[in-house]
Amino acid sequence: MLIVQRTYTPKPGKGGLTDLLKMVNKNTIAIGLPEMKVYRKFLGPHGTVVTTQEWESIENYNNSRDIVRQTKEITSIFEKIYPLLDNTHITEILESA
Repeated sequence: MLIVQRTYTPKPGKGGLTDLLKMVNKNTIAIGLPEMKVYRKFLGPHGTVVTTQEWESIENYNNSRDIVRQTKEITSIFEKIYPLLDNTHITEILESA
C-alpha cells in the first residue's frame, strides 16, 4: 500500500485552495480513482494544505496520472489552483511498513 501525499502552499493572501482541492477530490472519485483526503496544516506556512491518496501500487498511481491529465473536469480546477500557489506542489510517496 502506498500513500501519495501532496503539499500545497498558497501565496500570502490567496484563499480558496481548500475548496478547490475538495472539488478535485469530488471529480477524482467520479472517475473511479481513490478518495483524496484534504487536510489544513496547523503549523508551518499559513494556508498550507496537504492531500493524501491511498494506492495499491506505484503502477496504479502512475496510470492514474494520465487519466487525470485527460479529464477536463479536473484539469480545469488545477488551472485555478496553480495561480494561487507560492511554488509548485510537493509530492511524496510513502510506503506502508
